[in-house]
Amino acid sequence: MLRIERPGGAVSAAIAAVLCASWSSAQAQNDDLFDLSLEELVNLSVTSVSRREEALSNTTSAAFVITREDIERQGIRSIPDALRLAPGLSVHQIDANKWSIGARGQTGRFANKLLVLMDGRILYTPTFSGVFWDVQTTLIEEIERIEVIRGPGAAVWGSNAVNGVINIITRRPDGAERGAVIGGTDPEGSPFGAMQLSGAFDQSGGWRAFAKYQEGKANKAESGASAEDDWNLLRAGYRAAVDRDNNQFAFSAEAYAGEMGQNFVQFSAAPPFQTLSDVDSEVSGGFVTGEWTHRHQRGASSKAQFSVDFADRTGPIDLAQTSLTIDGQHQWSRDRQDWIVGAQVRLNDYDSGTSPAYNLLDDIDDDHIFAGFIQGEFELAPNALSLTLGTKLEHNSLSPKNIEVMPTASLLWKPGPSTSVWTSVSRAVRTPAVGDLSASVLDAQPALPPGDPSNPFPLPLRSRVNGNPEFGPETLYAYEAGIRSQVSERVSLDFAGFVFDYSGLRSITTTGVFCNPSGASPLVDPLCVLGSDSVFADAILNNALESRITGGELSMNWILSDRARVAAFVAYAREDFGAGSDDAFNVAGYPELQATLRADWMPVTGFSVGVLVRYVDDIEAVSIPSLTQANLNLRWQINRDWALNAGIRNLLEDRTLEYRSELSDIVSTEIERSAYVNVHFGF
Repeated sequence: MLRIERPGGAVSAAIAAVLCASWSSAQAQNDDLFDLSLEELVNLSVTSVSRREEALSNTTSAAFVITREDIERQGIRSIPDALRLAPGLSVHQIDANKWSIGARGQTGRFANKLLVLMDGRILYTPTFSGVFWDVQTTLIEEIERIEVIRGPGAAVWGSNAVNGVINIITRRPDGAERGAVIGGTDPEGSPFGAMQLSGAFDQSGGWRAFAKYQEGKANKAESGASAEDDWNLLRAGYRAAVDRDNNQFAFSAEAYAGEMGQNFVQFSAAPPFQTLSDVDSEVSGGFVTGEWTHRHQRGASSKAQFSVDFADRTGPIDLAQTSLTIDGQHQWSRDRQDWIVGAQVRLNDYDSGTSPAYNLLDDIDDDHIFAGFIQGEFELAPNALSLTLGTKLEHNSLSPKNIEVMPTASLLWKPGPSTSVWTSVSRAVRTPAVGDLSASVLDAQPALPPGDPSNPFPLPLRSRVNGNPEFGPETLYAYEAGIRSQVSERVSLDFAGFVFDYSGLRSITTTGVFCNPSGASPLVDPLCVLGSDSVFADAILNNALESRITGGELSMNWILSDRARVAAFVAYAREDFGAGSDDAFNVAGYPELQATLRADWMPVTGFSVGVLVRYVDDIEAVSIPSLTQANLNLRWQINRDWALNAGIRNLLEDRTLEYRSELSDIVSTEIERSAYVNVHFGF
């Protein structure tokens, strides 16, 4: 039996003194989140809608801001977890280091219609237009806010900004001389440690640096065996900012290296026709970004940015790339008109090797993008009615079209000081990626054994999907409308509805059946099966699919008291395919219905409770049943230097299957319930 003895009087007095001092210090602190009024919350500044700063209530898009305080109070330690706080996003964890993230009916590990940025720098991988979320591990304390735009942003951001835009905005160095040590376990129960240091150059600027090491523990596969998805990553970064006269200069750089594990599924000629291999991906990369902003007279400003990104990945997917981007814009106002113009050059260089799952048939070494945009906002009635018109022109060397035109038109009506109604019409495109043109993907679906009703051959039937050099852009015409209203001092509502019409969507056409390894057709030479271990069903990508997605999102903010707030949202999206579409595509790869309830409560100053409950509808395409998840986080700001987070993730289930990789290249993995504790010490 464990016996706990009461401490002696001197020890008790010392403990009491420390706790009283800590409590008094916490009481003296201001709490930014609970000091903000509802009006201030709904009028947070955003820059991602029109590439200039404007109030959230004045935007003509379904925009949402995830603040630094939101992230802290929910105990969030990763960018994908933070995105669960935004309505209209489908965020699902595949295993310990892979995620499926999309918007408005488009999701998947390789979702290709969501543009992701960090401080305006593009994060997607041009080889397949998606994001490797496993290496987006910037220290969470570096992030100031995350702006989420549901719906197209192509008129200012260009191709890939089809279903939405995510812009992760980091904190600007403020010149304060301080440091912090953060460590413990994250919400997945995995250990991490980090250090931050900051300082000043002089009165005009400052710098901040961090280093972080993190490990991820392995989960269980559906079979109960280890998913071998443990991982580790070392990351370091540096940011600097200087203000001089009417100029602002900013510089940032980060680098990372580590290993990502997975139980890789490979074909085997013997039953059950697949083997599992514990194959780690070696990952490394980094970026350098420089930015200059000049403030002119009468509120005009000019901005230029350059960035160099490099990434290398070996393993089941073997890719290396370097990207150079130069971006400039100028904005000004005149006679109740706000204008912004800009241009961009992006150069990509590739070096892809041979891997078990993904190879390039044609040697595409590089590509380039040249683009320009213009957008104007016209005030038709003072503080009541405004019209926005704009377009982006983009040339992508991978696209068969010379120039893509991506226009938008939107109208904002403010019938009162606390209500705004908006509507917009836009055209957006996703231009082809390297993978669309030349990739060969093996065993995207598990091999069908002999005797399966869909396999007429005496050998296992495998799949091979090849890119198409004639693959063209996918096009969206988007029709949106919304209303934002602060219905009382304590309640605000935000609704957005949309109809998305797609044409030229990526689809697959079967081109033939071939014996492996001879390449002969069993339909022409049936005897080729005698010397073969399998039969390949070959297919090629094309643009034969059309669809319409209809849906909407309703979100609510409710201030219960000065110490308690509730936020909730419901999102619905339904996809209907055009006549003649292949039945294989008439299956939802995303949840049609999602709902989230979030509560933040501060029973006493310095101590807060964060609860997040979310419901996710079933996902038919990857055979995921509906699920309900709940997370709990307790945060204690002990004093100005010490903060403690503790909580439980996945309260309701021991393990949860959230998503399966659409390529069937890794085992289906269940995310386990975990408890965590982490400490932040500032000095």
